[in-house]
Amino acid sequence: MDIMWHGQSCFTIKGKKGVVVTNPYADDGIKNEKLKADLILVSDMAPVFGEEKGAKKLLPVAGTDADSKPKICDVPGEYEVSEIPVTGTQFPEQKKTIFQFRVDDMSICFLGNIDQTIPAEMIEKIGDVDILMIPVGGVGCLDAKKAQSVIEEIEPRMVVPMSYDENEGQLTAFLKNTGTTPEAKDTFTMTKANLPQDKIEYVVLNIK
Repeated sequence: MDIMWHGQSCFTIKGKKGVVVTNPYADDGIKNEKLKADLILVSDMAPVFGEEKGAKKLLPVAGTDADSKPKICDVPGEYEVSEIPVTGTQFPEQKKTIFQFRVDDMSICFLGNIDQTIPAEMIEKIGDVDILMIPVGGVGCLDAKKAQSVIEEIEPRMVVPMSYDENEGQLTAFLKNTGTTPEAKDTFTMTKANLPQDKIEYVVLNIK
């Protein structure tokens, strides 16, 4: 599995059988306009391509081949696209959805842009997580301190921070709380066999 970050909460997650893109919001200034996916996950209620419906508009995302269009999941529920199972759970009292999905037999939890810590009953429902994608910027989402609290509750094997401004010191504040200094990567590649087992590993990505 390969993970690329396009800024804010927009990622491409490419597995052997399918490709997922998360939150390709045009409003967030995402520079990559050549995104391709089998499945698009939208965590804030319900923007659609080219229309102002809800808080944000989405960039156009092509299918992974010429004859296909990606499936858009923008509400809570259970889905399966290209053999990628997805569960979307609405965050309590907010129009935000947390998504859990499996790619190449790895469990990924995408928290979107939540701005509050997660209730205990929801933490229990999330269960075992291999890779956690979590906002850390503190502007309309979790700040460094709250993000670290959520990480300690979920106990994932790997953490990928998102939704921060590289020029505002938000990532630095988050990493200071974790006590780690990972070197930024252009692409993060991981297999089930290589997941850490006895510690949480932090992965910082450059924007592509």
